[in-house]
Amino acid sequence: MEVSAPKEDKPARDDDLDVIAHESHGRAMPWAFLYTFPWWGLVLVLLTIWVVFSIAANEVYSNIFNQLQAGIAMTLRVAVSSYVLAFAIGLMIGVTRSNLPRPRYGFLGRLASLVHLVLYNVATFFVMVMRGLPILIVLLFFAFVIIPAVRNYLAANMGIQLEIRGSSPEAAIVALSFTYGAFLSETFRAGIQSIERGQIEASRSLGMNYGQTLRYIVLPQAIRRVLPPLGNDFVSMIKDSSLVAILGVNDLTQLAKVSSGASFRYLETYSTVALIYLSMTIVGSLLVRYIERRVSLDR
Repeated sequence: MEVSAPKEDKPARDDDLDVIAHESHGRAMPWAFLYTFPWWGLVLVLLTIWVVFSIAANEVYSNIFNQLQAGIAMTLRVAVSSYVLAFAIGLMIGVTRSNLPRPRYGFLGRLASLVHLVLYNVATFFVMVMRGLPILIVLLFFAFVIIPAVRNYLAANMGIQLEIRGSSPEAAIVALSFTYGAFLSETFRAGIQSIERGQIEASRSLGMNYGQTLRYIVLPQAIRRVLPPLGNDFVSMIKDSSLVAILGVNDLTQLAKVSSGASFRYLETYSTVALIYLSMTIVGSLLVRYIERRVSLDR
């Protein structure tokens, strides 16, 4: 009677083996900390301390920072609100485009397949257009074309006075959310399609419908798999929110432009702005890394 060798629960990946080998070699070598210490983090910490000390001790830097404080709140408002809306838009479009439309039998089946066909093509058209346009062009188009057209239509035909203007933060939030929604939809689509077909068939055999399978089986695993690119897009959203300054929104970049134009302190102003953006992106990256580790431990 043959006894089969026990199978491993989960084979180690090549990346994990490389990390383990690197750490073991580093501990075995003299002065091992020179190879494992995060020197880049030390440089960033020292740079941050120097700039913070300069802001606290130097009256020029202190005045510039006080002028930019309101812009920090506006930048975070635009970035977070745009990302939340983009997440919802991307998830809906990603689910729509994760399955190719196919014909079905029966009246209800044909009607559902026809609706899916229309939605699939509309979603695909939206993704192709939004991904092919620069973000700056989308911002200008929403601010000076779409928003005025919608406002005039609602006022002329329905008597509704829309308070959103092209230079308002809401217009920038809508434009950024539609743009990033197209990018996030491809991330969600890839994550959904990476789920093994056998799990979907097993859920169907247990009596789950499409919605239950998507909610309890597919989406939890898909979101875990695409968590790193989702986090990267959030960090990119913080940086790309600086483009709303072209609309006159009083974010960090716009206030820096006004302040430096009035005082001619370009070096001090944009050094402070660079540190603020760098701080927000680093904190966002560390937060995403923490969430990834927690999700890995829970799994």
